[in-house]
Amino acid sequence: MKTILSEKIGILGGTFDPPHLGHVKISKIARTKFNLSKIFWAVTKKNPFKEKTFFSLKKRIELSKNLNKRNKFITINCYEKKIKSNK
Repeated sequence: MKTILSEKIGILGGTFDPPHLGHVKISKIARTKFNLSKIFWAVTKKNPFKEKTFFSLKKRIELSKNLNKRNKFITINCYEKKIKSNK
């Protein structure tokens, strides 16, 4: 019989404009509450309710990665190019 290993992951999506400790705290609480092994921050290009972002997408991803250097369970990425969303 084959054993299947599974991981529980979480996804936190948003513009992260700017990323801050509140985002980290939400991630840590979710990790504990739902017994998650990883959380992916899905940084979006723009907020549909705002005209423009304060920081560029590249800068927001960089800031998010810097904020989470010690939080190895959090992975930062932007998936919109892959799924052709939010053009």
